Amino acid sequence: MPELVQAPELGQVTEPVLALASEHLPEQQRPVRRPGWFVAGWLVSALAVGAGAGFGILAVTGTSKDSTTARGPVTPTTSPATPTSPQPSVTSGVRPDGTHYGSVKDFLLPMPAGYRPGPDEGGLGNDSTIAPDQADPTVALLFGTLPASDMSSAKGAIATGGMNDGAVRTYANDSGTLDIAMTVLRLNPAQAAESAGQFEHVVKQSHAFRTGPQVPGHPEALCVLPVTHVGDRLDSMTCLATVEDTFAIVRAEGTVPLDTNAVTELFGQQLDTLKGGLGT
Repeated sequence: MPELVQAPELGQVTEPVLALASEHLPEQQRPVRRPGWFVAGWLVSALAVGAGAGFGILAVTGTSKDSTTARGPVTPTTSPATPTSPQPSVTSGVRPDGTHYGSVKDFLLPMPAGYRPGPDEGGLGNDSTIAPDQADPTVALLFGTLPASDMSSAKGAIATGGMNDGAVRTYANDSGTLDIAMTVLRLNPAQAAESAGQFEHVVKQSHAFRTGPQVPGHPEALCVLPVTHVGDRLDSMTCLATVEDTFAIVRAEGTVPLDTNAVTELFGQQLDTLKGGLGT
């Protein structure tokens, strides 16, 4: 009885026939076996997500596009090429004049060490985009202590700027004593300086606030504290600054005494991110 031959892999279906037929042929007439062909491919993708719940704010997500690379058949005498990792597509950045392109949420400060995703800011969430029609509710939320007349002027200032994109992200320190909301609103570059100047004037002259600390390395930033009362267990602080076409606001709330140094440090990092590159 002839020896059984193991079933071949796909692409080598003629091997058993060649094996059986060739054993009765002279050696010089036996067919030459050739290796089969194959194709290799791969897919690489990335995803980033953030979440939280509590005192109120919006969100941000960086995105990168998936990329697929494939390799053709390799001949027996050629070594396979070393595959290269696909690079994420750059969809957001800072132009030479300092203005921003792409989604403004990509410029929100990444979660720093010692912090975790913070609570929601009202109905906005804790890591989200802000649509242009949410400009007025956002101003009301962040500067809710302003008198009615000042609030109207503040909303008008943002309307002058022609806000077209916005985002918010919240942070909570690990000890649970401080919640921070970082909000960025991108304005029309032609109106951004005028809009931000009007807004800052409203805040400075309002009796709802007292002057707060400075932001190290950013003398253009304005920080204000609300009027407090003896016995208050919580305190808050709001800082604002403009980076070309982007209006940035940080709002912090925490136990007394409020850690204002931590707030100004994070806001300074946010302004650096807006000036230098993506946060993601």
